[in-house]
Amino acid sequence: MPTEEDARLRRPLPRRLSTRGPRAESSRSLDTLVAPRHGTNTRMGRARSPWLALLALTVFACGARQANTVAISQPPVATAPAPAPAAATAIDPLQTDLGDSDQDEGSPDADDAPPAEGRGWLGVELEPAGADEGGVRIGRVVPKSPAEKAGLLAGDLIQRLDSESVAAPPDVVSVVSRRRAGTRVGVAFKRQRADRLAVVTLEAYPEPDEIVRMTFVDQPAPQLEGLKTAQGSFAPTIAAQRGQVLVVEFWAPWCVACRALIPHMNQWHAQYAARGLHVVGITGDPLARAATAAKELGMEYPVASDESGKTIMAYQARAIPAVFVIDRAGTVRDVMVGYDAVKLPKLDALVLKLLAER
Repeated sequence: MPTEEDARLRRPLPRRLSTRGPRAESSRSLDTLVAPRHGTNTRMGRARSPWLALLALTVFACGARQANTVAISQPPVATAPAPAPAAATAIDPLQTDLGDSDQDEGSPDADDAPPAEGRGWLGVELEPAGADEGGVRIGRVVPKSPAEKAGLLAGDLIQRLDSESVAAPPDVVSVVSRRRAGTRVGVAFKRQRADRLAVVTLEAYPEPDEIVRMTFVDQPAPQLEGLKTAQGSFAPTIAAQRGQVLVVEFWAPWCVACRALIPHMNQWHAQYAARGLHVVGITGDPLARAATAAKELGMEYPVASDESGKTIMAYQARAIPAVFVIDRAGTVRDVMVGYDAVKLPKLDALVLKLLAER
């Protein structure tokens, strides 16, 4: 007799699915400050986020947008999407007046905050500073973001945004979330104990998959660490994959969108493995569970368990499925977040192109 799960899986799939599933761990992040953009957030298996506010500066821009993916997991857990960019114009380090920013008279009240879709995006990952340092430390700057264009660097200590002092990541989130895209914000920060100033022009919040693309595409693929082979044969290092085209798929047994993608991954493996394509599915579930689920779901390609979460964190696979296409030289050439029926043919073409390259 068909189960409720069988009936659910027979429903027609939308063109795009994304799961941010039931296993979120708030850890030390600022995820609880911001509602999830689409579906619920996932940290697959036991993966704990090293980011203290990786998505914090995506701020609350996600909440009011029209969803173009479908939540298919258990009830959502409030989380912040990945941080976003900010264009900045460096100003004279000797200048001590932030008065030329658009917000030199202080922050607007919360009631005056712009609509979610118009809120600004800075493009940095935040960490609390040391007790003797003060301010908020930039842990990472999103590549190609306006923050990067402005010259902001990992390790910089933000002291003030306009006239508002900041002492913790939520303070920065609060200030940025109340500014519209296009607003110029004065940033006072320290770099190697030297006081610096910049004026940053906030930009509109990109789609989550675009943030991932900005971070990874045309960059060397992160290392594969802490992997244990659950099915098939797979050399779990990027160096061992050099000379091959590698497709890394992040998935989980409970993820319905991941199940929708399995036939396509099986097809790639069957058609192109002999031509140098390696497909590997990585899950944060324990080794035994990963092996059992792979067999039950009909996955015909190698599967690895990343119970430590090291590879999941390196690839920032917070939404699944997430597919990374890596060329023979070890460079990420494209990324797909979620099941996207429009994007898949483009990845088909890319895989064929990369297999033809020597």
